[in-house]
Amino acid sequence: MPIIASVTLLSTAHGKRNAAYFIATVIFVMLAVGSLTIFVLGSENSSSSGTGGAAVQAAFGLIFLAVAVQQWRTKPVEGKDPGWMKALDKAGLVAGVVLGVSLTNYALLTTAVGKIVKSGLDASAQTSALVFFTVIATSTIVLPLVIYLVRPVWAKDKLGRLRDWLMLHNRVILITVFGLMGLLFTVQGVAGLLS
Repeated sequence: MPIIASVTLLSTAHGKRNAAYFIATVIFVMLAVGSLTIFVLGSENSSSSGTGGAAVQAAFGLIFLAVAVQQWRTKPVEGKDPGWMKALDKAGLVAGVVLGVSLTNYALLTTAVGKIVKSGLDASAQTSALVFFTVIATSTIVLPLVIYLVRPVWAKDKLGRLRDWLMLHNRVILITVFGLMGLLFTVQGVAGLLS
């Protein structure tokens, strides 16, 4: 789901800025949660940090399901730009941060950090492992921005077409994306809480 957010943010009027905020937030959250778990909570409390991440993920899942239901019940307005695209463009930093915090895969992050903590490596090796994991995990959301920066004319054309398509199929996309994200996050969060 984060790659969809990255591409969608790039299709807004201030795409580079909005996508950069989103990517920076995801990277910051992953490094902050990972560092906190590794260096502050340590191996004794790694299960409680996993529980906290699972609770956050389940909460976001329920929020996403509520948004999907709200979109299902709302009648579409023909010829009007989707409000969420306007909001993404206007919000800038706020939209990037909210999306970055909500779309970080906490289940994957806590699993990886748990493995790093249990590895028995020294602090510098654990830091290197966390940075390597973050680079790999965020590469799919960074790639669209890199393409946008390297081939701006080509990317703007493709993103313009994508934006038109997104506007045409807005309601179905929102119901599908938020429904799937809600189900995925809720199931992963509940599974994390039960384990």
